Amino acid sequence: MVEYGKTLRIVRKQKGITLKRLADGICSVSFLSKFERGDSDITLGLMTRLLEKLMMNFDEFLFIHHDFQPDKLEQFFKAANTAYLNRDVKQLKQLKNGQLKKWKQYGVETYQCNALLIEVYESIVDKDYIKKGVQEIDTHLLSDYLFRVEVWGYYELMLYNGTLLLLEPDMVMLLSRTAYEKSARFRNYDKVTDAITSVLFNTIIFLLGPVNRFHEEFAYQKEMTEFMGYLEAIAIPEGNLTERVLLLELKGAYSIRVGYKEEGTAKIKQAIQILQDLNSTRMANNIEQYLLQII
Repeated sequence: MVEYGKTLRIVRKQKGITLKRLADGICSVSFLSKFERGDSDITLGLMTRLLEKLMMNFDEFLFIHHDFQPDKLEQFFKAANTAYLNRDVKQLKQLKNGQLKKWKQYGVETYQCNALLIEVYESIVDKDYIKKGVQEIDTHLLSDYLFRVEVWGYYELMLYNGTLLLLEPDMVMLLSRTAYEKSARFRNYDKVTDAITSVLFNTIIFLLGPVNRFHEEFAYQKEMTEFMGYLEAIAIPEGNLTERVLLLELKGAYSIRVGYKEEGTAKIKQAIQILQDLNSTRMANNIEQYLLQII
């Protein structure tokens, strides 16, 4: 943690706290001074106590340390998602090649998983993409990694969320269930809770299927009840209006999918009305178009 010393000094001075005052009861003044200069390392335990005395958590500290930017992991997922939404094939290729280069250099399988995530995005947005399919070994690489991890954090959830579309329904249900169970330790950590919520939403959307199949018999009623129950257990905060409206929309779509057309339509229209009242016109129009396609 030598590299964090200079950032700690910036925070300390901004808060008007002297070396002596911050070090008191934790470590010697000379040790803290050396750490701030980058001349010595520090244990995680001592660093935690120093940050507690500064009334700051690690997330805030790292945000400052990275020059008020998300950390490298968040930057990667943000860059991948932005390139995907902008249909920026060139940027997707650059991101994928960068991850493959790191995988070859360091031999760390997560870089290969990251490249697989980008390839999924690339296959969707690149009209010139040669559909070679995701090879079986790639699918196994992803699932083997995710099943092997004992505790799912932000990385595992975001990786799975981005590659969910390439998996078969049985694998999606199994991994989504695993994601919910193995991320339980982080349930009070907002960033991870947001990630598992997104996984559950995408799992439900995946199981509902494309709009042109809403007239077919629905085979996943038991699983839908299960994953809807997980969302209810997480208890989406009242302030997260977008997620709450999406949940209302999905409940309506599910009702329509299993034959309760009038009830489901009413729920989706309620979601549309909420968005219209909030002047979220674009979102309201998107849901209205979706409703027209599924009824």
